[in-house]
Amino acid sequence: MSDTTSRTRTTTAVVLIANFMCNLDLWVVNVAVTAIGNDLPGSSLDGLSWVINGYAIAIAALLIVSGRAADRYGVTRVFQVGLIVFTAASVLCAAAPNLGFLIGFRVLQGIGGAMITTASLGLLLSTTAPDARPHAVRTWAAVGALAAATGPTIGGLLVTLDWRWVFLINLPIGVVAVLLTWRRVPHLAGQHGAPHPDVVSALLLSAGVAALVAEIVEVPQEGWTTLTILLAAAVLVAACLFVWRSRVHRNPLVAPAVFRGRGFGLANTAMLAFSGAFGIMLLSNSLWLQNVWHYGPVRTGLAMAPGPLMVPLTTAVLRRVGTRIRPITFVAWGGAIFAAGMVWGVLLRTAQPAYVGVLLPQLIAGGIGVGLAMGNLLATGAATVPSALSGAGSGILNTSRQIGSSLGVAIVVTALASLGQSVRGFDIAWGVAAGAAILTTALAIAMRLRAGRTDPVE
Repeated sequence: MSDTTSRTRTTTAVVLIANFMCNLDLWVVNVAVTAIGNDLPGSSLDGLSWVINGYAIAIAALLIVSGRAADRYGVTRVFQVGLIVFTAASVLCAAAPNLGFLIGFRVLQGIGGAMITTASLGLLLSTTAPDARPHAVRTWAAVGALAAATGPTIGGLLVTLDWRWVFLINLPIGVVAVLLTWRRVPHLAGQHGAPHPDVVSALLLSAGVAALVAEIVEVPQEGWTTLTILLAAAVLVAACLFVWRSRVHRNPLVAPAVFRGRGFGLANTAMLAFSGAFGIMLLSNSLWLQNVWHYGPVRTGLAMAPGPLMVPLTTAVLRRVGTRIRPITFVAWGGAIFAAGMVWGVLLRTAQPAYVGVLLPQLIAGGIGVGLAMGNLLATGAATVPSALSGAGSGILNTSRQIGSSLGVAIVVTALASLGQSVRGFDIAWGVAAGAAILTTALAIAMRLRAGRTDPVE
């Protein structure tokens, strides 16, 4: 094996491990919230929710900014800095003396997670041969989906030791990843001669996305209060000012060329819809198992495990047939299969436990749908962006993914808050998830028809 091949494989392994680590932290803490509240003084339910939301908002707000920084300063450098920040923040979270410090350290952890997410995808694309990139992106997305779906199981097991292990587990992984990046991952230079991106646009975008995600989180819980109205106004003002700055600045944060690729806008819309459906499935199934069927946290995680196991299996199958079938075709099938699984749950699920006949088929269909759609959506969208702007393009796609997940969580919270922990409330959430997955299929068909037979994107 040549040194170049060895370095490429090491880069792929480090990227996938880091991606798994920061995606896991989006979900693993959910199980630890009760234990954190019992241990830290002055904890309240509203405050504990920001242990989760602070991390999610920081990632969503900085994905595009991190992607642009990767284009300007080099994906390897941003990736390594992100690993250091994330690992250090994980240790600080584990050592937090009270809830306020923990929330602050979780925001810092989210900053590192945003840098890892965008730079890892850019690094993977830059070190992979063009014909192997669709499979590489599918694998990257599958690892993220696997982390999200196994988070409750891993979190439940770690909490049995101590909730601080939920964060400390990142220390050995982060240290190894930093050392491997320093020694074995190729250093990819950025556009050092180019002017610095517009700082004002960066601030506007970060503030606008943070306000949007906070709005999505707060409205289902608090309704339309003075705070949520101000957040909505902040989103509108930041969006208008950002668009204006992008049109007039000589080196905008997000170059208009990013959006000129055929299908990029449709790919982002499909990513938003499918991520929303995925977010609904994960949270609603977890709540159903624990609150309706009365499963414990660990049993809930194990019961949900068949779904995420289907994601890497589906990705492995696609590796054999993916070169003969257009990626966008897989997206269309993935949305349809996912929707079929959700409809199955709506039609057959009852308050009486029936795991094998009802939930298991839905989980398998959902896992296959995620394996087919998520990675191929990223590959399709990323392929429309010029290579010099791959960081910004992947940042936009991942921002759509994060906002979609937050919307999915908000839909579940709203449905259950209005109808209680009843079958009807879950039916509404699953119905919305099925509709979002069908929309993904429709958008994929539209992209296929728009692109035509000879479009290199597919």
